[in-house]
Amino acid sequence: MIWLIEISIILVTVILVVHARTAYNSSFVKVFWISGMMLGFLREVALGEMMKIYSYGDFHITLFGLPLIYLLFWTNIAYIGLVWSNNFLEREYLKAKPFGYHLPLIFMTGVLISFFFEALLSQYDLIRWHLDSSSRLWGNTPLLAPFAYGWTVVLFIKGLKILSREPQQNWQILVLKLSLAQSIVVLIMAGLLLLSNLAIILVFS
Repeated sequence: MIWLIEISIILVTVILVVHARTAYNSSFVKVFWISGMMLGFLREVALGEMMKIYSYGDFHITLFGLPLIYLLFWTNIAYIGLVWSNNFLEREYLKAKPFGYHLPLIFMTGVLISFFFEALLSQYDLIRWHLDSSSRLWGNTPLLAPFAYGWTVVLFIKGLKILSREPQQNWQILVLKLSLAQSIVVLIMAGLLLLSNLAIILVFS
């Protein structure tokens, strides 16, 4: 079953890449997924290896000791959130100038996906949360988990929009800028998670 989960995430990635290439272009695909994989790598190193918020189970496909699906998964749900919000609001977030409702919708997309994915991983002991929290969704999954998904995808999409504002950018330059920016994104996300966890403790204490 673990093999099936990993292969399914890889196949979903292929489908989303094909969709993105059709809906946008090949340069967008390179920028989005390369910088997204950098986010995934830094996020897992920061939260899993350094902050010890969670640890992994027996994944089969790994890269530098990290489950490969985690390097792909965050980019995938960010793209799904972007497309769903664009379709729902009938306008493209990356080109829209005024503040809209894209980011709240993208955040909620991450939250909703977390309920399904975290339940799946918990069932096969593929993720072990180490937060000391009495507020849990099921098993050892803390109430903070959905916020971790929501903040990750929102910050990634927002960073993409900010750094892609300059017209006629070479995609290689944009990939470099976005990849370098992911360390800042992870730091901001870690701060937001700490604040979210503090709020959860205060509300449910």
